[in-house]
Amino acid sequence: MTQRFENASLVLGPVDRRSAALCRFAGRPGAEQNTAALAVIDAALDFTERLEGVDDVRELLGLWKVAHVWGHPTSDMLELPRLSAVNAAVAGGLQDLLGQLAPEQLRELGIALSVDHDMVALALELVEEAAAGSRDFSARSMAELEVEDRLHEDRIGHAVDVLLLDAPGDWPPLQRAALTLALVWDVADLIVFAAQLSAVDALPAALLWQVPGVDHACASARVPVPGTDLLVWAKIDPIPFDGRPLWSQAPTIALWRWSISWQHADGSNVHYKGGRAPSTAAARWQAQWAMQKLLTDPHRAKSPATGDPLIVPR
Repeated sequence: MTQRFENASLVLGPVDRRSAALCRFAGRPGAEQNTAALAVIDAALDFTERLEGVDDVRELLGLWKVAHVWGHPTSDMLELPRLSAVNAAVAGGLQDLLGQLAPEQLRELGIALSVDHDMVALALELVEEAAAGSRDFSARSMAELEVEDRLHEDRIGHAVDVLLLDAPGDWPPLQRAALTLALVWDVADLIVFAAQLSAVDALPAALLWQVPGVDHACASARVPVPGTDLLVWAKIDPIPFDGRPLWSQAPTIALWRWSISWQHADGSNVHYKGGRAPSTAAARWQAQWAMQKLLTDPHRAKSPATGDPLIVPR
């Protein structure tokens, strides 16, 4: 069998169950110890590894578009991103896999993955629109449109509450379809993480991370620029995340910002690059790769603010 995700073990380690390590790396702690959820994720990974027509695992990085495309009705007014045939096949496979789950299994998976309330609400809007053919507007002014939108949002909110208040076996078909769609997006994200880790055949140079204190959830590292007396700083900090799980039993998803700063000889700092990650492990991974790429050719690096070289030619 094709081992498309074999290189992910470089980061995840020689674990007995890669799906658990993948969930930990991807910031889905509720799924790490949930046997039923891991079985679904294992099946999704196995399906993707067996899928024919994937010449390079990096093709699967296009799955990040799934939440912007899959389940969205086509419209002449809106141009959606395009999914490649390979990524569309993965999304279809995930839809089939999750569509076969019983409502109780969907609920357990939703709790384990901390499925987001607003994403389920969006999915329900899309499912309703697809079922109806379109959304009808009766407003004749902007004021009436604002009122209509508020009423629509309230109705969607109450419809999503059915997933919380009713027994899974009593869920209406549209609510169940909406939860399935939102979970397709979430599982596709996990496959993207697996593809990212598998697209490299070596680890980036390790950084020596320092944690200032238990009461301050941040880590930093500094590396000298080869051939200079300058320093590059990498840092990880928690950042606010306004998403909320649909079910209160689910862990709240954390979010981390990684950043790289350049320190000039006079001690002044220039922000070079940064990004967001769902776990400290993922943030360190991204920061270490960015640091390595920067130090490979530091004389070409420029300040994003001014465009000036970070190392001034002598």
